[in-house]
Amino acid sequence: MSRFLSRVALLLLCLGLFGLTACRREVVAPGDPVAAVKGLAEAIRDNDLVRYSRLSLPPELHAKMERRWTERLKIAPPPTEEQRKDYARWMARLTAPDAETKLYKSLDPKLRKFESEVGTQWPLMQATAGIFVNGLIQTNSKLSEGEKAHAKALGEVFLAWLKPQTITDRDRAKRSIAVVVETARELELPTLEDSRRLEMIPALEKGGIALAGLKRIGRVYGVDADAALAGVQTRVKDVDGDIATMIVAYPLLGRRVEFEVELIRRDGRWYRADAVREAERELALPLRAKGA
Repeated sequence: MSRFLSRVALLLLCLGLFGLTACRREVVAPGDPVAAVKGLAEAIRDNDLVRYSRLSLPPELHAKMERRWTERLKIAPPPTEEQRKDYARWMARLTAPDAETKLYKSLDPKLRKFESEVGTQWPLMQATAGIFVNGLIQTNSKLSEGEKAHAKALGEVFLAWLKPQTITDRDRAKRSIAVVVETARELELPTLEDSRRLEMIPALEKGGIALAGLKRIGRVYGVDADAALAGVQTRVKDVDGDIATMIVAYPLLGRRVEFEVELIRRDGRWYRADAVREAERELALPLRAKGA
C-alpha cells in the first residue's frame, strides 16, 4: 500500500501539483543518425524550438551557448529611440482591439494595385524573384552549403506553385491577418526592451509561438508544413569517422524536396554539424557587443 501511495504521489507531482517541469524527461540526442534527423523534424513539427536546440548541440556546448547568450544581453547596447518607437507602433497596430479591420483596410489597396499591374508580367516577375532569392541565399555567409541547397529547393517549389490569384485572394488575406494578430497578442512582447531582455530558452519558446503562427498562415494558403515534416524520409549517404552525410527528403506542394545535411557524433550521439561548428566558432571569439 505504501508503494502504491508513493506512486500516486509521484504521479500527482508530475501532473503539476508541485510543478510539471520536475518530471519532464531530459532531451537526449539519438545514437543513430537516422533517428537524429527524424527527432529534429519532430521538434519542428511540434513547434518546440527548445527541444530542437537541445537536439542540435551536445549538452555541455548547449549550456555554454546559454551562458554566452546571457553575457551578450548584459553588454548589448540599448535600442535607439527610433527603434523603440517603430517597434511600439507596429505592436500597437497588431494588438489593437480592431487590428484585423484596420490592417486589412491598409492591405486591400495594395492588393488592388498588384492585380492591376501584374497582367502578363507574372512569368517575368517569377523569374526575377527566383534570381533575387537565389542571390540572397548564395551570399548569406551564415548558411552552410547544405542549408543553401535546401533553401534554394524550397524557393523553387514555392515560386513554381505561387500564382497571382493566391496572393490577391481576399478571404485568405483576412484569415492570415487574423493569425498574425492572434500570434502578436500571444507573444506578449509589447516593447522592444521586452523582446531584447529574453534569455535563450524563453526566446526559443517565443520563437515556437511565432513558428506556429507561420504554419497557420501557410495552411490558410494550402501549405501544410506539419504534413511535410511528418513525411520526412532520411538515409545515410556516407559516414566518415564522426561525420555522417544524410539525404533528407519530404513532400511539399506536390513535389519532392531533397537535400543533404551533415551530422556530427559527440559522445556517441548525433547532432547538427553546422550548429556545433557555429557554436564552437562563436565561443572561440572574444565576447563583444554587436556592432562593436
